[in-house]
Amino acid sequence: MISESGFKCSSCLRVEELEERVEELEGKNQELKEKLALKDEKIKRLHKKLRKYRNPHTPSSKRRGSSKSKSSSSSQEKRGRKKGHEGTTRSKPEPEQTIIVEEENCPECGAELGEPREIESRVIEDIPEPEPVVAKEYRTGHYECSDCGEEVVASHPGCSEEGRFGKNVLVQATLLKYEERIPYRKVSDLFEWQYDLDVSPASVLDFVRRTSEWLQPEYEKIWENVQNADVLYVDETGMKVDGEQHWIWAFTTGEETLVALRKGRNKEVLKEVLGKDFDGTIVSDDLSSYATYVKNVSPKADLQRCWAHLLREAEDLADKIEEAEPMSEKLHEIYENLTEFVGKDPPPDEREERRKKAEKELEKLLDQDYENERVEELIKKIRNGKKHWFTFVTESGVEPTNDKAERALREHVVHRKIIGGLRTQKGTEIHETIMTLLTTWKQQDLDPYKEMVKAVKC
Repeated sequence: MISESGFKCSSCLRVEELEERVEELEGKNQELKEKLALKDEKIKRLHKKLRKYRNPHTPSSKRRGSSKSKSSSSSQEKRGRKKGHEGTTRSKPEPEQTIIVEEENCPECGAELGEPREIESRVIEDIPEPEPVVAKEYRTGHYECSDCGEEVVASHPGCSEEGRFGKNVLVQATLLKYEERIPYRKVSDLFEWQYDLDVSPASVLDFVRRTSEWLQPEYEKIWENVQNADVLYVDETGMKVDGEQHWIWAFTTGEETLVALRKGRNKEVLKEVLGKDFDGTIVSDDLSSYATYVKNVSPKADLQRCWAHLLREAEDLADKIEEAEPMSEKLHEIYENLTEFVGKDPPPDEREERRKKAEKELEKLLDQDYENERVEELIKKIRNGKKHWFTFVTESGVEPTNDKAERALREHVVHRKIIGGLRTQKGTEIHETIMTLLTTWKQQDLDPYKEMVKAVKC
């Protein structure tokens, strides 16, 4: 409104100011929307790149890029130990031999030097030069008992009943093959260079075979212990045998590990290895064979599904599908609250009550409507295993993830990358026997060489 004098009233001026302000804010809002759209587009591109390196079934420790990010952040810091870090030095060993180093005459003028002015002491550690093989003759007595007529043959721990090579040859060949991952041909070359021992790659294979046969009783003991375990972590990974797909199964308690190489990946393997009366808890991924075994073969057993697999799969889905984000966040929340709860080692009645609460939380999440098919698939998978997500809450000593079994399989994955696969059924038996013992000895902080020497009787 304009007054008679030609001036705008104060209300009109205020309206114009507000209109200008609105126009200014709308402009800024549009600018922010454009910036946000650019950022959203950039995030989508980055997620697309990230998906090339991420897989919901890849353990977090194996995710590509993690080591790179750590190294890039640490590279900005000054290298070396931080100020105030307490230094450590390797302890000096006690010398087994003392060598006197003297000089009689001056190298410049030839004058006699006499007694040294001071003595400098240095301890040098070295490895011995390659040594030839020690050949020993054993003259073994054969007897006939005068009382009962029994034929008796004397024995000696260093004398082989089969072949002409001692236990150290067999043990070192086996450890070089399985612990150091050296091919049979290279082991043969190494023996010739190190010990002047001329053996063929086929002989090295025979050494390993004989070692595995001597270890068989130890393998059987571990198998029996696994069948009686209270909690068992199980996982499997592929391995070709003579070009055909087989599976390496790892059954571990954390202190003992049984390795079984089978053609199948089904409940029949579990039935063969664990039997029909296994009454412990199996911790596994979502392979249906485990639930089928517990339901149809060994109903006394219980099952705990791996939360690490579930959370990784939910994260991967949330990265790609917006609808999955709240579900992923809720699953993480449930898991974190439960692990914090069981970490306090509550009594059984509190555990039971907390499990019921968690089951209701999960049920509420599953009952929601989801439009995306992939989200529905994950929800269906969670629902199918609903009975087995919270076993760790009520069963003390059961872990919610299958990390122990995954760790037990890592060495086999490395072997697979190096050798590609195995060739014969006998090779599978050798592999599972030796890897069972090596893995178990390491879990128990035992020296594989010493333990193998004790087991190999030659």
